[in-house]
Amino acid sequence: MPMQLIRALAALLVVLATPAWAGSIALTGTVTYRERMALPPDAWLRVTLVELEGAVPVAGATASIPARGQVPLAFTLNVHSHVDALAGNHGLIAEISSAGRILFRNPIPAPVSASAQPVQITVNFSPQAVEPPAPQPPAPAILDTIWTVTSIGGHPVTGQRPLTLSIAADHRAGGSGGCNNFFTEASLDQETIAFGPAAATRMACDPAIMDQEAAYFAALAAVTAYEYDAQSLRLLDAAGIPLIGLVRATE
Repeated sequence: MPMQLIRALAALLVVLATPAWAGSIALTGTVTYRERMALPPDAWLRVTLVELEGAVPVAGATASIPARGQVPLAFTLNVHSHVDALAGNHGLIAEISSAGRILFRNPIPAPVSASAQPVQITVNFSPQAVEPPAPQPPAPAILDTIWTVTSIGGHPVTGQRPLTLSIAADHRAGGSGGCNNFFTEASLDQETIAFGPAAATRMACDPAIMDQEAAYFAALAAVTAYEYDAQSLRLLDAAGIPLIGLVRATE
C-alpha cells in the first residue's frame, strides 16, 4: 500500500462499541480468550488492521479496558472509507497489554470482509518475557578493607603515623594522610576508580609530613584505575602508571 495512503489513515478504537464516524468503515467485533483469569486493572486493548499478506499494519488504535470489562470485549475500529478493508485482503490483530508488556495476542490475523462482520477474535495467552535485570558485578575485593600506603609516585612514605585508605561498600572513602584525617567519595567498578575532592581536618605537622600529605591527596585526585591482589593495591593514572602503592593493614 502506498505510504501516502497509509499516512492518510485515521482510526479510532473504542472498547464497548460506539457509532462509526461519517465517511468511514466501521469494523466491529469482539475479543476474547479461553483462560479463566481476570484482567489487570491497567489492561489495555489494541486492535490493528493489517494486510493479510505479510501482516503489514495499516491502521490501529488503543483504548483502556473499563475496570468492569470482562471478555468478550466489544470494539469498533473506524477506518477511512478509501481503505477497502472489507475486500477480504485485510485482517485484525488484537493485543491485551498490561504493565508495558503484551499478555494476550492472536498471532494470525482474523480476516475481515463484508460477509464476516462482526469479527470474532480469540487471543492467546502468550506474555512477553520480562527481561531479567542485568546481573550486578560483584563488589571489588578492595572494599571494606583498611589499606596502608607504602609509596606515593614511586617514593616510599615516611613518618610515624601510617597513611591509610579505606572504601566502604557505599563508596564513602577516607583515612589518614599522615597528619590529618580525610574524607572523600569513590566511584568505581571492576576496573576503574576515581576519587572526589578530599575534605580533611586542619592539624599542622612537620613540613615534610605536610608535603607528603599534599602529594597523597593530589595523587588520589589523579587516580583513574587500580590493580590488586590478595595483599596489595595499586592506584594508577590514565596512562597506567602507579601513583599510590598500598598493602592490606595488619591487625
